[in-house]
Amino acid sequence: MRFCLLFLVVTCSFSGISQEIKKKYLGVYSGEIPSYALELGEEVFQVQSAVIEIRLNPEGLLTEKVAAKEMKGTYRLTKEDKNSIYLEVRLDGQFIPENYVLYKKDKRLERKGIYPQPDVFLKKI
Repeated sequence: MRFCLLFLVVTCSFSGISQEIKKKYLGVYSGEIPSYALELGEEVFQVQSAVIEIRLNPEGLLTEKVAAKEMKGTYRLTKEDKNSIYLEVRLDGQFIPENYVLYKKDKRLERKGIYPQPDVFLKKI
């Protein structure tokens, strides 16, 4: 009996890990990061707005292009509900993961900015 229960728990946990985004939500999302102020010590720098493009590929692969800089990484589904899909994104060379929210109805992606970057809404193109 214990073996059956252990088998059931392990099987369910692996099925939760292997969740994937439906094909209709994959593709390219585009938007613009608004300008923002960056404080370094006593100096304040104004960062110009930049175009951002995010490509969600199958099997948890992602490409993020900000202005002319392109970064690759991976994403994993952390939570899904009726209206949205929550993703955790790890870009190559970054230690802090980024959080995205994919709104199913609008097919729009929200990139939660890491301070001091503001949040950005991107539309599927």
